Amino acid sequence: MAFLSGGGTMGARIRSWDWSASPLGSPETWPQDLRTVLRVVLHSKFPTFLVWGPDLITFYNDAALLLRGARPEALGRPLPHTWGEVWDIAGPALERAFQGEATYLQDGAVDIVQRKSYPEKTWWTASFSPIPDEAGKVNGVLIVLQETTERVLTEQRLRLLVDLSNRLRSIAEARSVMATATEMLGRHLNASRVGYAELSETGEIFTVERDWAEVSTPTFAGQHEVRAFGPLIESELRAGHTVCIDDVERDPLTQDPSIVAKFMEAGNRAIIIAPLIRDGRLVASLYVHQVQPRHWRDDEVALVQEAAERTWTSVLRARAETALRDSEERFRQFAKHSSTVLWILNLETRRLEYLSPAYETIWGEPVEAALSDLDHWIGTLHPEDREQAGTAVERASRGEEGTHEYHITRPDGGVRWIRDTFFPIRDEQGRVRWAGGIAQDLTQHNGSKVYLVDSNEVSRRELCLLLQRAGYEVKVFGSAKSFLEVAPVLVPGCVVLDIRGRGAGELTIPKELKTRRFALPVIVIGEAHGDVAVGVQAMKAGAADFLDVPYQSEQLLDALASAQATIHEKAERDQASERVKALIAALPPRERDVLDGLLAGGTNKTIARDLEISPRTVEAYRARIMERLGAQSLPELVQIAVAAGLQAKPSDRHG
Repeated sequence: MAFLSGGGTMGARIRSWDWSASPLGSPETWPQDLRTVLRVVLHSKFPTFLVWGPDLITFYNDAALLLRGARPEALGRPLPHTWGEVWDIAGPALERAFQGEATYLQDGAVDIVQRKSYPEKTWWTASFSPIPDEAGKVNGVLIVLQETTERVLTEQRLRLLVDLSNRLRSIAEARSVMATATEMLGRHLNASRVGYAELSETGEIFTVERDWAEVSTPTFAGQHEVRAFGPLIESELRAGHTVCIDDVERDPLTQDPSIVAKFMEAGNRAIIIAPLIRDGRLVASLYVHQVQPRHWRDDEVALVQEAAERTWTSVLRARAETALRDSEERFRQFAKHSSTVLWILNLETRRLEYLSPAYETIWGEPVEAALSDLDHWIGTLHPEDREQAGTAVERASRGEEGTHEYHITRPDGGVRWIRDTFFPIRDEQGRVRWAGGIAQDLTQHNGSKVYLVDSNEVSRRELCLLLQRAGYEVKVFGSAKSFLEVAPVLVPGCVVLDIRGRGAGELTIPKELKTRRFALPVIVIGEAHGDVAVGVQAMKAGAADFLDVPYQSEQLLDALASAQATIHEKAERDQASERVKALIAALPPRERDVLDGLLAGGTNKTIARDLEISPRTVEAYRARIMERLGAQSLPELVQIAVAAGLQAKPSDRHG
């Protein structure tokens, strides 16, 4: 058998093989084609098989020997008998090759049990080349193999990660992110259970909100102690090391029988836990559980690690978007109930990008009218105030804040007095791109607005109907919390608080309004059952009135009328005060100096000396000031000025 010289281990085996029982007979009688091809097979560096004759007798080289692993010898035996697990794939290709057709099989999946100490899922690319004799008859087939397992697994892993990123990118809710990520990973790995866990601030408890598990595996959702799974695993995770255990009964990290028992009880025989470390602290992890022992491949561990990072990022993104949506919704609710106009101006385009609904009430025209053009909004201002408004916009563009007041003319001819607070809004680079503002209507309100707070839908509907029939404009709130969130921006009006069935413990609203000094008198409706203390508690909490159930409709309307009168009185005082402030602000500089001197206790002579003018001139200024402010005497003048907010400041110079 000189033709078999060399050929490595398999060459030696062929030479020493007993071929007497083989259909091929002694190697000396083999056809030359078989000898030639077999020599090529034995010296090839690729895993190569040679299948010969109608009995499909099998030959292979040393490279193929590594592929076969610890299994019964296939040399000299029919291929279907010795490698049955690949026959479904190789059989059709082999049949076509014996018919003279060269075939090619790409990335065929093969489960190999004997090659290593654990079952393997492998992929192979194979060529099937017919070996014809001189007459053209195909006597054998040459099979050259190339393992593509690593490439296939890499492509599968990358494909999953791309799909995972695409799916998670479109999910807006954090729990759905967890559910999607764990299901995709679990199905890809054919695992028993996959979950995403987050640690508490103390780092002692981890919470699983959502996980994925196959039908027969229970969920692991809930709260668990980190230490319950052993100090060794905890130490590894806090150090940022991925924990990979093929069998908890055999791994050094789970030597303690009690720890093993906890894993077994939870159905965790094999696990991967990929930790997420942020700022040196363990904050979350992604885990994969298997109820039976399992060898985890390196690519599977890498996949879990990458999936953990993408899940974490997507959870944070989803929560940030949720917080932003909640914030935007609170802003919309705030703007909806606000009596002030909230506005945002794009300083580059000089277009108003946002105006809150109160604009229609105060300006008397649709929001869209002003959004179309800034010049339109400026055109609603009184001509004398337009230059000041333009200056305010320029100041905001320079990063300044401020407040200015102006008058507007509505389409119906009405005039409103507005106080506008403006401020700059910067982009992520710190550049001033927008100006924002809050425009408040200082025109007197009549107090005919009622804010009804009642959590009971039936009584809320009845009260709303009663108040509307009485001519009140009613805004309804289902809870004290929703009312108090917008209370700072509500126009003056009365609050009707129905606490029936809830007791005096629901007096948060009058307490808060009293503390914050808001001009919103509260009328409380409750059930005292003859207990005067309930009404007393309501009044102490800050209520303007308390109505015991049952009550007459007229009682509620009378209480509202009384509260409305209080609002009118305050509004009149405020209006008078604002009018005096405006008059004082409009005084010429010299008259203002004289007024300051009078408030400081100066006489005509001392003021004249300080201002270096004559006493008669001071007297003339004083007369004009009293005429402007409507004062009949000096004490009345001082009283009016102090009520408007000016402080009398005694000076050592006057005496």
